[in-house]
Amino acid sequence: MNENDVMLGALNLGNINELFKDIPPDLIVNMDLGTPLTEMELINRINKIKNKNNRKNLFFLGNGIYDRFIPNLVNEIISRNEFLTSYTPYQPEISQGILFSLFEYQSIISDLTEMDVTNSSMYDGFTSLAEAVRMAFRINGKNEILMPENIYRSKLDIIKNYSYGLSLKFIFYNFGDNGKIDLEDLKNKINDNTCAIIAEEPNSYGIIDENVFKLNEIKGPSILITYYDPVSLGILKPPGEYGSDIAVAEGQQLGINMNFGGPLLGLFSFKKEYVHRSPGRLIGMGNDLNGKKAFVMTLQAREQHIRRAKAMSNICSNQALLGIAALSYLSILGSNGLRKIALITMNKSKKLKNELNKRNVKTVFDSINFSDNLFYFDNKELLRKNNVSGGIKLSELSDISKYRNTSFFSVTEKTDDNDIIELSKIIGD
Repeated sequence: MNENDVMLGALNLGNINELFKDIPPDLIVNMDLGTPLTEMELINRINKIKNKNNRKNLFFLGNGIYDRFIPNLVNEIISRNEFLTSYTPYQPEISQGILFSLFEYQSIISDLTEMDVTNSSMYDGFTSLAEAVRMAFRINGKNEILMPENIYRSKLDIIKNYSYGLSLKFIFYNFGDNGKIDLEDLKNKINDNTCAIIAEEPNSYGIIDENVFKLNEIKGPSILITYYDPVSLGILKPPGEYGSDIAVAEGQQLGINMNFGGPLLGLFSFKKEYVHRSPGRLIGMGNDLNGKKAFVMTLQAREQHIRRAKAMSNICSNQALLGIAALSYLSILGSNGLRKIALITMNKSKKLKNELNKRNVKTVFDSINFSDNLFYFDNKELLRKNNVSGGIKLSELSDISKYRNTSFFSVTEKTDDNDIIELSKIIGD
């Protein structure tokens, strides 16, 4: 007797059709699903069906959100009920698990960046940058913000929105023909009113700019805010090593799916002397009355906990689940794994430039890029016809007037070499 017969017997039914005797016959659909398949057999069957689609998509999008490999264990961890259904922790006595996890998240991001302190997450990278500007103003009260001339329009808009009412003045410093910071121009613009200098590494051209490492020598008493790529820290100097006062980033690449553009994760780190000027909240470790290890929210300088006039931020929650995803991702990879991914990404960028240059699609800068690469190309219709996702125009991202008719193509460790070659055939010559 098989399992079906046993279950039907327990229900006093003669056959399966009797289960549906109350459903009108014309509404019953008979589906022959075939014999049961193992998980691997099912995946192979689906892939065979999928491969019948002859319109393969070539994916070369980036500029902030990237298609990176996510170990299955990351989604397995954040799908656990303890994390997935956990509300933002307010009561430490019943939130020890989530508080401990966020404490570890803060610790691993601080290790990654070599910064003293990391808060327990912000909404996304761009709002983290805007909060960093507000924090710099709270620290020194000065009103001039120096920022890259090629900063993305969306970043600038968010900074302006967040700093509305602070009477800040935004001054743009120049870049050289090599796509790197013009240090002399920046030096000339630093003065007694300079509140902060915003630097990007890699920069908005996708270039690894070693001039960023020299800014601590010329910034004087102003605050150095670094907007970094977290995966690039597998091979590049961390912000803390070259003197950043505040380091912020978009954490989507750390084990978080693209999800059509969100939700995202804001990474926010800073020097310990500025801790009482920081936004969001911090998770700390101490001891309870019985001497046992305990985790608490040590600083919560937001309007839900103190008078609005004294709040450092209006962030109402945090990205706790995504922070745990980032913690899981970095823990699984380790420093060697992150370094390997960063090296593969740079190698893919080099292959992309070589293949497109061979077919007369020239790079704008003769520099070393990380994920994003800028080329002299602007035929979006050609890309659409050939099912290529990519080719974001610089003019769509930045207000800089130089380098018109140029577009970005981005790579990650998942970019297939054959896709690079196919792209070069589509847009080359």
